[in-house]
Amino acid sequence: MSRRSPKALVPTDRPTRLPHVEFDATAVRFLGDAVDPEVFPPSEAELWHTCDGSRPLGSWDPADRERIARWHSAGLVVAVPAPRAAPARALTFLSPHPDDAQLALGSTVFRFGGRVVDVFSDETWTRRPYYRERPALASRMLIEEERVSCRVLGAGLTLLGHLDGESRPAWRDGFLLGPAPTVDVRRAEPELFERIVLDLARELADASLVLVPLAVGGHVDHVMTREAVFELVARGAVAAGRIAFYEDMPYALFGDARADAARLAAAWGGAALTPVLVPGSDLSAEVKREALWPYRLQVMEPITNRIVRYGRGLASTDGTGGAGGFAERVWAPAESVAAVRELAACAP
Repeated sequence: MSRRSPKALVPTDRPTRLPHVEFDATAVRFLGDAVDPEVFPPSEAELWHTCDGSRPLGSWDPADRERIARWHSAGLVVAVPAPRAAPARALTFLSPHPDDAQLALGSTVFRFGGRVVDVFSDETWTRRPYYRERPALASRMLIEEERVSCRVLGAGLTLLGHLDGESRPAWRDGFLLGPAPTVDVRRAEPELFERIVLDLARELADASLVLVPLAVGGHVDHVMTREAVFELVARGAVAAGRIAFYEDMPYALFGDARADAARLAAAWGGAALTPVLVPGSDLSAEVKREALWPYRLQVMEPITNRIVRYGRGLASTDGTGGAGGFAERVWAPAESVAAVRELAACAP
């Protein structure tokens, strides 16, 4: 029950409890397993409930700060950074499921703020046997994880509530379509596709820059989210100059984002997509890692570590930050490349 790479709590951090803790008459449980009473005796439940993200660590007395720091090291709470000024730019991050936008662009979400829109937010898939046996609880936990992560990053959250692909009959034989999907997701589920198009038309009615999944790996929900945005551009509801694509994680760790970007460019209209690195920092990398910790039902810590290393590798390869730098890559069509480069150049 400890993180291999925990950040140290600082007095301005606002400790926020994770939703996976349960209390019964004799024990405290986390992810369904009993917690060592030396780490979390039931008598400390009242202190636990005060960790709601509203108070800086420095507002507790020294003994309570020590207890909360112990919980943080054990992975039972996360650190929400001190509030920052409202961002000057409006960004919308389309996330096929809870966790996708944060896995791919957590540093960018933290640095610029904005809103995460989860499309297929009704899901129950998990690696954890305790939650697999309790799908209703798993569904609730996955959404609560998303709320905590957005709180860490300082982002707004909208849940569209569509059912994820694993649970839909059309994909009972497999929802990973591969790097070059041959299945037309529009024709496979036409009514669902149209509902998503209409939902996104409403959510994308402002003038914000929209970050859309590239669909590396071919997960049907990522493909459908991307295709719904294509449809909105075709209908004239969203300007092409507002759209850029992010590398889906962890699929990009094992796939070929550059090849997927080339295939997408052909579908977009033939012009190559331009890769743009959005710089981060040691702080934004640390906050991204912190924001990924709440996803205990699906995301394993080794994957988080690989994603952070990937971001450091991007910065190092590009020469933007050396060994201590961090970056996330987006792919921009010709219509939006200037706007995306401007965004990257003024990363706060």
